[in-house]
Amino acid sequence: MYQALYRKYRPQKLDDVGGQDVVVKIIQNSILNNKISHAYLFAGPRGTGKTSLAKIFAKMVNCENLANGNPCGKCTSCIVLNNSDIIEIDAASNNGVDEIRELRNKINLVPSYGKYKVYIIDEVHMLTSGAFNALLKTLEEPPPHIIFILATTDPHKIPETILSRCQRLDFKKISENNIVKRLSEIAKNEKIDIEKDALHEIARLSDGGMRDSIGMLDQAIAYSDGRITAQDIHEINGTLTPKDLKEFIYLIIKSDLKNILKNLDIYNDRGKNFVKLTEEIIAFLKNILFCQKAPEYFKTQSINFEVYNEIADKIEGQKILEYIEALNSCSLEMRNTNNTKLMLEIAIIKILDKPENKVNIESGAEQQKKVRDVPKNTNNSSCKILKEDKALEIKEEIYDKSNQNIKSSINYDKLNEIKKLRINNTLSKFNKKIAISVKEQILNLNDFLLDPDFGKYAGMVLDGTLKAASEENLIFVYKNERMANLFNENILNIEELLAKVLDNKYKVIATDKDSWEIIKNEFNSKTKQYVYQEENININDLFKEDNQKSEFSVFEDIIEYN
Repeated sequence: MYQALYRKYRPQKLDDVGGQDVVVKIIQNSILNNKISHAYLFAGPRGTGKTSLAKIFAKMVNCENLANGNPCGKCTSCIVLNNSDIIEIDAASNNGVDEIRELRNKINLVPSYGKYKVYIIDEVHMLTSGAFNALLKTLEEPPPHIIFILATTDPHKIPETILSRCQRLDFKKISENNIVKRLSEIAKNEKIDIEKDALHEIARLSDGGMRDSIGMLDQAIAYSDGRITAQDIHEINGTLTPKDLKEFIYLIIKSDLKNILKNLDIYNDRGKNFVKLTEEIIAFLKNILFCQKAPEYFKTQSINFEVYNEIADKIEGQKILEYIEALNSCSLEMRNTNNTKLMLEIAIIKILDKPENKVNIESGAEQQKKVRDVPKNTNNSSCKILKEDKALEIKEEIYDKSNQNIKSSINYDKLNEIKKLRINNTLSKFNKKIAISVKEQILNLNDFLLDPDFGKYAGMVLDGTLKAASEENLIFVYKNERMANLFNENILNIEELLAKVLDNKYKVIATDKDSWEIIKNEFNSKTKQYVYQEENININDLFKEDNQKSEFSVFEDIIEYN
């Protein structure tokens, strides 16, 4: 029967353990100097050698003739299979009080072959509170022939009373160079034909886990027909090559939503993993940032430096940070949904829907002047280029400056009056059940994100957070005043959209996070009384609809030049 490579090449001595030099040295010296602790905690990420090193340690403490700090492999303790002096317990499936009591009853039995009995409790964080309490006294004062090794990937879940009774050894993620070195040795021994780039991609995708990387190599052997390539590694992992990622991110930079969605459909048909894809995009953007900020250092650290360098001058560092923040939030949300593709599509649409990433709205006269300035005596190709340049110039205008024309059409004094009134009326009849119900229904706005009429307003609402509701009013909160004002400037359209989604005509208003904290404190401390007042101001009179329509028609004309 075929034996998996990660089992076949499990370390059998300290020299085989790669990437954990500090832990190895501590164990080696403690045994050689006969300063062995009664309890150890091995903590660290999966696949970094915790259980393997625990087994090596158990053999070493009972070995009759250590050779250079390694088990000799010849004495009874080293060669006996299923050594009864090494007891492995899986705490994930044996996590109750009864199992720990049984362990305590057997703990006084003397070793069969060597000097010590070693109990290796894997995934110890899975023990129940009762089991931890049952283990506590035994762990503190075990018989002299007993050593405990507790292994865990989540040390923060272990009670402090247990942690304080153990010598803690932290395992770190294994570096890519160490993983590549180990994989190269395995490939040579197994006569596997594999590209160097493929080894580096396995090391990168395994995220510091040696077991994961060897398992990936095993999978690649089964997938490939001969020579293993980097493309094979990406196919079996559902990820993209650096070149494909570069082209995809360039589409985001260009705001080419049509081709972005087209590519995502292709990736979906090819069975790509969108959680991994999102993480890969984040990692690629991070590398572009490194390429911008520390090119000389990053050049020595990355084999794909040129791929990142080709795109580094096409995007600003601040935008990269914004993209990473948005996609990281998306990655967290993906773990709680079945439709990961939709979540990524929404995240990208939100990124592109930000004012600074869109063609900005200027006054009709200014934009028409830009169009008239295009020379008429040029050929079609050069005219097209000039038109694209003009459109780009419009895109690069600062949002607040370009939005002055819309602001001039709004009576802000009246709008602020309505803002105060609606906040007052919402809190005077605040209803927590309505707030919870509406918050759930608002998620249905995701269905409108691609709607040509309401997509923009759906994005605005989803960017905020519903904080308070009554039978007639809703209050949304945004991280800054500019976003709250943008919401309030589009109240009429937002109320129309929400009426479709919520099946109720609500009066809405938005405020910024800092202002909301003050309002919330006043409401909770009851230092201010909220009494309902009729809304006598006609909100339709605050906006000059004709001006808005003319500006949006010009906006559509500009879009055609792209």
